[in-house]
Amino acid sequence: MKKQKMSQKGNTQPKGPWLNRAIIWVLALVFGVLVYLLEGFFLRDIESIDGPDRAAIQANYVDAALSQKSKDLSAQIADLNRQIARQKDEQKILSDGSRNLQQTIGQLIEMQKLSLQKEVALTDSDQENLTSALNGFLATQTEFQTFNETLHEKAEQKRLAEDEKQQLEIQLEDQRIPAEKDYFTKLKLHGLWLATLQLIVLIPLLATAAFFVLRKSQNVYFPVFLSFGIATLIKSYWVMNKYFPAQYVKYILITVMLFAVGKILVYAIRLVSFPGKRWLQKQYREAYERFLCPICEYPIRTGPRRFLFWTRRTAHKTVVHQVEHQDEQAYTCPSCGTGLFEECSACHDVRHSLLTHCSSCGVEKEMDAGN
Repeated sequence: MKKQKMSQKGNTQPKGPWLNRAIIWVLALVFGVLVYLLEGFFLRDIESIDGPDRAAIQANYVDAALSQKSKDLSAQIADLNRQIARQKDEQKILSDGSRNLQQTIGQLIEMQKLSLQKEVALTDSDQENLTSALNGFLATQTEFQTFNETLHEKAEQKRLAEDEKQQLEIQLEDQRIPAEKDYFTKLKLHGLWLATLQLIVLIPLLATAAFFVLRKSQNVYFPVFLSFGIATLIKSYWVMNKYFPAQYVKYILITVMLFAVGKILVYAIRLVSFPGKRWLQKQYREAYERFLCPICEYPIRTGPRRFLFWTRRTAHKTVVHQVEHQDEQAYTCPSCGTGLFEECSACHDVRHSLLTHCSSCGVEKEMDAGN
């Protein structure tokens, strides 16, 4: 008998324990977050570039003399407000003093009335106090009137200053409108420039990540590529959403999503129409596990399952009765004619026809994508 070379499953990679796989994906998530933060640091350095100077732009449009005059009027109005407030405080103090004098005079007059009723003359001291109170009250009233005139004068000065300032503000506002338009135009261009610089950094990173994600999906470092790509994609989206108009961002987002969905759809169609060896082996393995023909899904009725019925959903719920041991035999699907079990050329035991390795001796069978 010709000796055949035994394969060591060269294309099969061990998955490792579930805990190890979970740790890998958790660390991949942490790696993606760190990439996102690191890219954010670079982008913030770019954002620190100074933009247009608002004051300098306004200086090119606004008359400096009018602006200075408006400032002087504002200072004059503020000073008049302080003077008016101080005058009102002094007037309040004077009013309180006048009220006290008025009460004193009232009390002295009452004393004088009582004296007249009793036909008793006021003492020289009381008469002197009454005269002094009357003189003080009159002086206070005179000073109060002076305060009123001063307040009226300052209020009129304030009104004239406010009217003049209002007229100046109308002229200045007419000059500020084109200045503001120029400033916001330059600010928008500055934002687009910052976005361009940031995308110059992000697009090569995003393209590199997309290349590795699409071309290295079977690579052991795929979680690293995927987390790096997702972090860069999210950062790119936020940059576009921040600087570009919303109507443009939605078109870019829809275009990217169409490309991604289209790519996945084409991949899925090609996977069904032109399946690779690994995909076929996965499909065949799952079908054998459910005792269904991998080609047409007709039940594989061999051994104790010969007279049973099941579907893909109920395969593992079907109760199989124990029977005496029977020698395994080659088996062909009666529905599509595909050979499902055959004799192994190495150990001559019955093996799965559509799987790569014999379950008895482990010898590998060369299979193509259409087998």
